[in-house]
Amino acid sequence: MKKLLSRESPDNIGFIAANDPLAIGALKALNEAKIAVPEQVSLIGINDISISKYVYPSLTSIRIEKELMGKTAVNLMMERLRDDRQICKKVFLETSIVKRETT
Repeated sequence: MKKLLSRESPDNIGFIAANDPLAIGALKALNEAKIAVPEQVSLIGINDISISKYVYPSLTSIRIEKELMGKTAVNLMMERLRDDRQICKKVFLETSIVKRETT
């Protein structure tokens, strides 16, 4: 984010960070540069870690149900071992957006 800010002053742009800690770092850089979030820049993180609601402004994040993802992975592995399944399965788990102040 600091590299981007050194090249130009962003306005009406949005970012999705790979995870919440990266988004929080970007938010810190934006705050230090006095860039108004979300008026000038919108920001979304991924994972919805607990600290996301306590930063300023609070971080909008995509919640991934990690516990369900782990249980599903174990169930798929057990099924494959138990039933000798040779065909791959694709499983899609829904995510949800936790809208806070950065969007």
